[in-house]
Amino acid sequence: MKSKRRRAFRILLALAALGAAGVVAAWAAVYLTLLRDLPDLRSVEDYRPPITSQVLDRNGVPVGEFSAERRRLKTLEQIPETTALAFVAGEDGGFFEHSGIDYVSILRAAWVNLLAGGEIKQGGSTITQQMVKGLLLTPERKIQRKIKELILARRIEQQFSKQEILYLYLNQIYFGHGAWGIGEASRRYFGKEVEDISISESAMLAGLPQRPSAYSPISNPSAAEARRKYVLRRMHEEEFIDTETYEASLEEIPVLAEPAEYANYDDAGYFNEEVRRALYDALGGDTVLGGGLVIETTLDMDLQRAAVREIKQGLRELDRRQGYRGPVRRADPLALDEEKVRVAEENKLLSDEAERAGPPSPDRVLHGVVVEVDSQGDRARIAIAPDAQAWIPLESVSWARTPDPSSRPRSVRNIETIFAVGDVARFKATWPEIKSENPVEIPWRDNLQLTLHQEPEVQGSLVSIEVASGDVLALVGGYEFRRSEFNRATQAQRQPGSGIKPLLYAAALEKEYTPASILVDRPVVYEDPDSGFVWRPENYGRRFLGKITLREALARSINNATIHLVRDVGIRHVLDYVRRLGIESPMERNLSIALGANSVNLLEITRAYAVFPAGGRAVVPHFIRRVTDRDGNVLLENIALGSANPFRFPNDTKRTDARGPDLAGEVFGDLIADEKRVVSPAHAYLATDLLRAVVEDPRGTGRKAQALRKPVGGKTGTTNEGGDAWFIGFSPDVATGVWVGYDEKRVLGLGETGGRAALPIWTQFMADALAHRSARDFPVPEGVVFARIDRTSGLLADATSRGTYFQAFLEGTEPTETADQAMAASESDRLLRLDSF
Repeated sequence: MKSKRRRAFRILLALAALGAAGVVAAWAAVYLTLLRDLPDLRSVEDYRPPITSQVLDRNGVPVGEFSAERRRLKTLEQIPETTALAFVAGEDGGFFEHSGIDYVSILRAAWVNLLAGGEIKQGGSTITQQMVKGLLLTPERKIQRKIKELILARRIEQQFSKQEILYLYLNQIYFGHGAWGIGEASRRYFGKEVEDISISESAMLAGLPQRPSAYSPISNPSAAEARRKYVLRRMHEEEFIDTETYEASLEEIPVLAEPAEYANYDDAGYFNEEVRRALYDALGGDTVLGGGLVIETTLDMDLQRAAVREIKQGLRELDRRQGYRGPVRRADPLALDEEKVRVAEENKLLSDEAERAGPPSPDRVLHGVVVEVDSQGDRARIAIAPDAQAWIPLESVSWARTPDPSSRPRSVRNIETIFAVGDVARFKATWPEIKSENPVEIPWRDNLQLTLHQEPEVQGSLVSIEVASGDVLALVGGYEFRRSEFNRATQAQRQPGSGIKPLLYAAALEKEYTPASILVDRPVVYEDPDSGFVWRPENYGRRFLGKITLREALARSINNATIHLVRDVGIRHVLDYVRRLGIESPMERNLSIALGANSVNLLEITRAYAVFPAGGRAVVPHFIRRVTDRDGNVLLENIALGSANPFRFPNDTKRTDARGPDLAGEVFGDLIADEKRVVSPAHAYLATDLLRAVVEDPRGTGRKAQALRKPVGGKTGTTNEGGDAWFIGFSPDVATGVWVGYDEKRVLGLGETGGRAALPIWTQFMADALAHRSARDFPVPEGVVFARIDRTSGLLADATSRGTYFQAFLEGTEPTETADQAMAASESDRLLRLDSF
């Protein structure tokens, strides 16, 4: 009996052992399965998260960035100790004691969640677990992921020091509003590097990781303030700061600010988008958005700001000349109190935060409702909030006529033709300068002044190139990048009108024409016998001038003389010439080329003009100097803008596509085409001199550019019916082009020529571009001589000449006689012919 019992006991014991072994084996299998899928992080050096790629201008000024996760890595030595301790106090008080898992916190969180019916209300994760979750695991809330998190947290604690774990955590976590890691968060919220933030600011940042949206100081300032105070209290309780520091930090309310360079990002928007496109093609999106590239460009941020400013100012002035398009809406005149509240809400002037922020920025566009029109005093009272109102006098809005593109601008004489009670329009606020250290103390509502604001519908673009290097110094593709990303400097194909003429006249100089050659401006009619189409080109102003020198025909932009010139020179030669200068857009082989009927983009025509001050060298506009990766390896150099030059790769590689997983240390060749001479220096100088005449001649279409008081040349361009306005020109150092027009086919208005709509923008920008460059004249190459010419005959001037000027010629082509001598010789020839009979 006993033996049977022993046998049974042994069997049970064996079964129990076998079951236990099975359970252990099962758990081991599960553990190994989980372990097999875990990511591997062996050292801090293995931590290579996506980091922001930076775009720098020619002087190293930040002008843009590209990122999937906006992050800037910071070493623990760069992070203030009190900043790191703020996160320990706020997120994991036992961080320095536990081994990666805080079981008490887990049980407490489990109890709270159980009482909530299973809903996740509280987390018990340590800093190590949060780091693991954010860095190595997916965010889904499943038991399998939680087990992986616990396993990894223990492994991380065994493999890394607490300081290294803090480094990983502080660089990995998300802070809201696109900021990843402490380095970016300090910039995003306070406009500072993390090395410079205070304890109070550190506490506010430390309150964000748990719930970035709910505790955002931007969107939920009261919750952020409560969280800041909680973190400071925890820092004091943990004895990370003393009582004096704690109390001082409580009183210090953090001031939110964006990094100063964010303004550059907006102004350089069009340029940065060109950079992004080029690098996407060469390196691929993942490398551009997360590779921590340093992209050194040719942009001059000071000139870029000037370009944006002048484009906006010029388009606003043109928009005002076109008239006032009316209110954004009309409210019920009997419900003005409700409308005041509505516009105040739209203007964000009702909240406590608005009160603390002080008066609105002068650049900010506000909605205002007309609450009274005083016809006797010629003024209107506008409310931007129930307690913020101002009078607008007629003289400040006299431009606001009803739009009529068929008539010239005129001043409005009656305020009632502009405003009616209940009109809601856009305004900008100004006020007399009031000195106060605290913006809240400024009584701006009592001193409010308003100006009527209207966003232009018309668009414009500008590109500026350094002649000697081909560097793109400034690029603006429209009124505002945020409103429209379409780049009108590189993507828009528009008819240049008379802007093409200098290239045609320069082509004629290679065909035995001189600047003093006589052209005939007379009517011309062309008829297509097949279609019956009749073309009767006319000059601007519809006058014909008869005989005129080539120089004056270009300076005054005479259409019919140009048509005769192109016909005589030959379309084939003209097309070959403009191709040599860099015009790549399709060109039709007919005489309409003489009037700029073929569309081009602003970049290519500006590049073509730049050949002249460059002494006949092809100018290849390039905009990226060098691209390096996060480790300093050079990936790209000298990238051309537009289709001026395709990407070329090293001869020792067989790659046909630059995109790939491993780009470290691989240099993709010199991407700028070899600059070659496409026009002789002497011919280039003659073309330059012709374009100077457009500015210097009293009747030249570019005469307003004389305001620069520096040697410059250029040409206006206006298309039929005034749909496009251009000015392209240069100094010895800088070539700049400006285009103004609508995206759709639409006239700019009566009298809105290139000289009125585009030239003022060009002149103002060039004043900035040349301000810090030494004044110098265009160098005269060998083979060029000068002669004083009679304006009427194109021959040598003498004492009887009424209008004269110095003119450059190719040596041997200058006139050798005066008008009187030529007339006498002609008479002598006539008499000889008579004698022969």
